Amino acid sequence: MVSSKYLQWMKSKNIMRYTEQRFEKHSILKIIDYIKAIKLSKNNYAYGIFFIINNQKIHVGNIKLGSINFKHKYADISYFIGDIKFQKLGIGTIAIKKVLEIAKKKFKLKKIFAGIYSNNVKSKKVLLKNKFVLEGTFEKKFIYENKRIAELVYSKNI
Repeated sequence: MVSSKYLQWMKSKNIMRYTEQRFEKHSILKIIDYIKAIKLSKNNYAYGIFFIINNQKIHVGNIKLGSINFKHKYADISYFIGDIKFQKLGIGTIAIKKVLEIAKKKFKLKKIFAGIYSNNVKSKKVLLKNKFVLEGTFEKKFIYENKRIAELVYSKNI
């Protein structure tokens, strides 16, 4: 079920500031269509990130594995913690660790990539905590606040 809280995350300039989603016009119907497309896909998998308090599951973000290249056994990941009350708690680090386990065990992947805006300090920290290494820099790839910035591509062999 797509909630109004999820839609608020996707429309939040602050939460989406380091993603290409900041350029999209989000609606409940568009999010539902996206989730349906992911479910029908054979090489993209999206997972909710949940925090449990008093036996209650609280949806706090999402993580995506894909597109998976099954021939060469690699994929990209993307992620966000949408609920700001749950940021800075290490949840993103744990979510990436869990998705790496799925990538290795379920899909037999050997390498995972994550591309981030060069000014996304929090995401850099999360990737480094998961032992990703900086593999490449694409200078001046993105426009962020009217300035060109680099994309940093991190990877991890699994």
